[in-house]
This record gives sequence, C-alpha cells and structure tokens, in this order.
Amino acid sequence: MIKRYLAALCATALIGVAPPAVAASTTELKVTGIITPAACVPTLSSGGIVDHGKISSQDLNQTKETRLAQHTLQFSVNCDSATVFTLKPIDNRPNTDHDRGELFGLGKINGDQRLGGFLPSFHNVVADGVPAITLGSIDNGNSWYRNSFIFPYAVNAVGSPADPSTPIAVKDLATDLLINTYIARADSLDLGNEVAIDGSTTLEIRY
Repeated sequence: MIKRYLAALCATALIGVAPPAVAASTTELKVTGIITPAACVPTLSSGGIVDHGKISSQDLNQTKETRLAQHTLQFSVNCDSATVFTLKPIDNRPNTDHDRGELFGLGKINGDQRLGGFLPSFHNVVADGVPAITLGSIDNGNSWYRNSFIFPYAVNAVGSPADPSTPIAVKDLATDLLINTYIARADSLDLGNEVAIDGSTTLEIRY
C-alpha cells in the first residue's frame, strides 16, 4: 500500500511539472498564541464612575489648572490561580488632555480646546493578603520600575517591595484607585455654555 501511494504521488508530480515553469512569489501566514490555564477578572467599585457633579466656571482658576476633588475607587483583580499579569490602559479620549499625553483626556471644547485630564494612581496595594507595590514600564514590560501612577503610555504590574524590578504572580489583588482630575486654565476655554466632563479609560488585563 505504501509503494502504491508513492507511485501515485510521483506520477502527479511529473504531470504537475510538465507545463512551462512559471515564476511565483510567496508570503507566509502564521497563527500563534498561548493557551493559559488561568483567567483574571478586573473589577471597579461604583461601576467605575467618578462623578464630579456640576462645577461653576467661576470656581475655576483663570491662569492655571484647577484640581477637582479627589475620588477613590476600589480596584481588584481576581485570577483562577497565581498569574503574572500586566494592566494596559487605553485612553478612550486620546489627544484631548491639556498636559499633552501625561494624563487621560476629558474631551475637547469646540473641537480644539483641551478641557483637561485625569490621572489614576494605586494606593494600599494588597496581593494575596500581603502588602505589595505596583510597577510601571514604558517599554512594554522589558524593564520595570516602582510606580503607583497609571500613565496612558505605560503598563503596570504588581511587585514585591523587596524587588521592584520584576513582576510577581498574583491570584487576588485589592487596591485603592485614587483619581485626580484637572481642568485646564479657564482663560484657555470657551465656558459660555455648559460643558460636559467626558473622560473614559479602559483598563485591560493582559496575562
């Protein structure tokens, strides 16, 4: 049976090369990925909403940014098993913060006036019942440093106070998430009508 199969294959090959040779170009398609035994679920208290209510334009600083009241949410990540994961923020209002990329944007007025921005930060970090720290990386995880802020251009991870250079595996993370919101100097904004503060950021867990 094996010999018959080889003979048929050879015959097909001979028939296939009978016509004149034709030049051809190729490209390669690869399908890759990793199947992981763990899954991690992030959760924010209050539905992830920080509501500053109504703010009078008269209470804003004219010549410098105004910092609004600080809000605190509870942020948790629960995994099926201990997992090394990173947090990747996605600014849903890109290029609208008044600090040119250091903060998450709050939208624009009249299409070109940057209303302001907000900056989340981690505090009271607890990983599997033990005090921990948060790390930051601006090169997509190739190197890490101790950092409690969530910046639009960086990723975060959990680390041990004894070694702030390497993320650790965590099953259950619990931390306060402090939100500081800033409004751009009022003399740079058209505030003749009501203006909506419209910040939005997605926190994506990668593992």
